[in-house]
Amino acid sequence: MTIRLYLEDAYRRSFEACIEATRQTASAWEVALDRTCFYPASGGQPADRGLLGGVRVLDVREEGTQVWHVLPELPTETQLSGEVDWERRFDHMQQHSGQHILSAVALERLGAQTISFHLGVESATIDLDTPDLTPLDVDAIEEQANRLVTSDIPIRTYLVAPEDVASLNLRKLPTKGERTRIVEVVGVDLSPCGGTHVGSTGQVGVVKARRVERYKGGIRLEFLCGWRALRDYQWKHQAVSALAREMTVADRELVAAVHRALASEKEARREAEHLRTALLSYEAAELRKEGTGLDSIWLVAKAFPERPGTEVKQLAGLLVAEPATVALLATQAPSVRLFFVRSADIDLDMSQLLREVTRRYGGGGGGRPETAEGGGIPPERITEALTWAAQRLGAKTT
Repeated sequence: MTIRLYLEDAYRRSFEACIEATRQTASAWEVALDRTCFYPASGGQPADRGLLGGVRVLDVREEGTQVWHVLPELPTETQLSGEVDWERRFDHMQQHSGQHILSAVALERLGAQTISFHLGVESATIDLDTPDLTPLDVDAIEEQANRLVTSDIPIRTYLVAPEDVASLNLRKLPTKGERTRIVEVVGVDLSPCGGTHVGSTGQVGVVKARRVERYKGGIRLEFLCGWRALRDYQWKHQAVSALAREMTVADRELVAAVHRALASEKEARREAEHLRTALLSYEAAELRKEGTGLDSIWLVAKAFPERPGTEVKQLAGLLVAEPATVALLATQAPSVRLFFVRSADIDLDMSQLLREVTRRYGGGGGGRPETAEGGGIPPERITEALTWAAQRLGAKTT
């Protein structure tokens, strides 16, 4: 049985302990101690990290009454000194205590119960059993949580017997056990919890709601506390300041400036597309002059050494907008694409013609009688393939 020192004092960073058991896995060693400050992953809170006997702790796991420490190698001594990664531990204490505050406020203001809590590497989340959370709700919860933080309310932990649990006004019911550990934010929240917490709400630093999304019929609220919130503010402040300088506006004018820039860019794209379409129409008219007559149809066949496939496809469409026209176009780069298209008033199967060409020259493709696309023909054989296709088309029209 491992004595869990972190339950007695979350601020304790170092300890001495004796090895009670060891076991080897495929990639590591696991060590059980008679006592430990290392918190094992539980209740949405990740495990601690640090050093044990000078060896890096990779993970900490709980099995029954034992706490197992995962190490890359087995320590040479049986009595070990342990040192918890304090920056990580205190970060988890800030996030977990902030979660208790947020959950209490969400329950009080909205009647929303916290279903689950997850503490990730970059942010933490709570899942609330409410179908909706408006921006005004989020602001109200965040402001009330920070009022409680600045009030520097004591946070206490203690054990109660099973028969005393019913008399407590707990935010959630405890799991079964001989005794229940209670985390109390005095006058704010009373919950069963085995995690590590700060000694008062002031040490949470600040609570910042970051994102809201619908999740499994409820709402997932992402938040940051303490140093995480400060670091998040720092990079966002740097980003906003840099953009504001770039756009020569004040910070508070940045959103409006970005909206103006996006609207201007959208208009520029619309104008560019209009001009591109006009140029393609002009090019199609010139390209049509290069065509040849085959009995009752007008054929335009051409390979473009370097041309985006989307543009070549548009050219084919513009060409066959005129009656009695067949367009056999291809592009060799950036990739080989074939576009066989005909006017609606012609009874020729472009899909069949494309299949005949690819059977002869390689590649593949398909489509409908009026339009077909393909690729895979070696670039150096594109011109030969189009010439052969034109000959086959001539044979079909005579």
